Amino acid sequence: MSNPIIDIENTSLRLKEIREQNNIKISQLQSLFGMINPQSIYNWENPQKKNLPRIDNLVILAKTYNVSIDDLIVLKQENSDYISVYEYAPFFTSQNTVSFLNENASQKTIQALSKFYKITLLSY
Repeated sequence: MSNPIIDIENTSLRLKEIREQNNIKISQLQSLFGMINPQSIYNWENPQKKNLPRIDNLVILAKTYNVSIDDLIVLKQENSDYISVYEYAPFFTSQNTVSFLNENASQKTIQALSKFYKITLLSY
């Protein structure tokens, strides 16, 4: 079975590329997210770390960069029913986050995000 999944390494590179295209510094994102240190952001943009932002932070990035979720996420096909997950599921995903994703992401991206974060995004 072929399933769309998140290409973590290329998504990390895409996040960095879009940030740089928007002339936004890591320190600006650190301030936006209220982070004490920027290590999480560096990890999101480092393909070797295999670490992505939580879904609510992806929404904030999409809004900040004025792009769709599809622009941030790189998908690939996996020919297996087994999905590797590198990130823990967020404890809570707000209705605003789910609504934004449903309105601003393709069904393939929503399916891949749902699998990656082990949550349901198609309905709230």
